Amino acid sequence: MSRKSKAAAVEPEIVEEAPAESGTDISNAQAVRNAMAEGLDDIDSIDAYLRDNYGKDVPRQQISAYKSQTRRKAGEAPTRRGRRPRAAVEGYLAPPTRSQNDGDLIETLQALKPLVAKVGVENVKKLAELLS
Repeated sequence: MSRKSKAAAVEPEIVEEAPAESGTDISNAQAVRNAMAEGLDDIDSIDAYLRDNYGKDVPRQQISAYKSQTRRKAGEAPTRRGRRPRAAVEGYLAPPTRSQNDGDLIETLQALKPLVAKVGVENVKKLAELLS
């Protein structure tokens, strides 16, 4: 038995539901869909749109739920959570350069000789332990 194909994703359209004779107006979900169809994606901007155009005070959590349901029905991928990726560094980052004096061990030891004479052998050993 073959698998049934999924229905094509449908873009939300602005639908102005006419108020019924009982005096009820557009639903909160439809108002959020209308705001999203206008291109608003941020919860703050959708909330402001609902207050200005429909005079509705819809909780932010409810706006988020309607927004998620609308996206899921439209077939959009859910928004990713987590850390943002690091900013890419342009160009090539070369490794740090090495000192050219690594091979001059004798010169380095000759420079230490006055320090040993001034401070003493034991204190130079303590300094070397602190630095290592």
